Amino acid sequence: MLNKVIKAIDRYEMFKYTKSVAVALSGGADSVCLLYVLGELRDRYNIEISAIHINHQLRGAESDRDEAFVRDLCEKEGVPLTVKRVDVKTLAEQTGDSI
Repeated sequence: MLNKVIKAIDRYEMFKYTKSVAVALSGGADSVCLLYVLGELRDRYNIEISAIHINHQLRGAESDRDEAFVRDLCEKEGVPLTVKRVDVKTLAEQTGDSI
């Protein structure tokens, strides 16, 4: 898989104009895999990786566990993390938007 990612990065020159990458890190398998793959390629492409996690507070304790997992993962991997907590349900009720 790593070779496929390298080929795609090179083909589309993904890091031609930037050396900073922010991963939207939900804590699910896809975003965690992306973080690990970029971590493996950090030196190859001389990139700086950071992560962003938004806790939408929709699933109670499960949302909080996802946030804690993401915080722990980023600490272990040495990746700077920004976390935002948004009460999406209340915001949707106030604006009339759907969740």
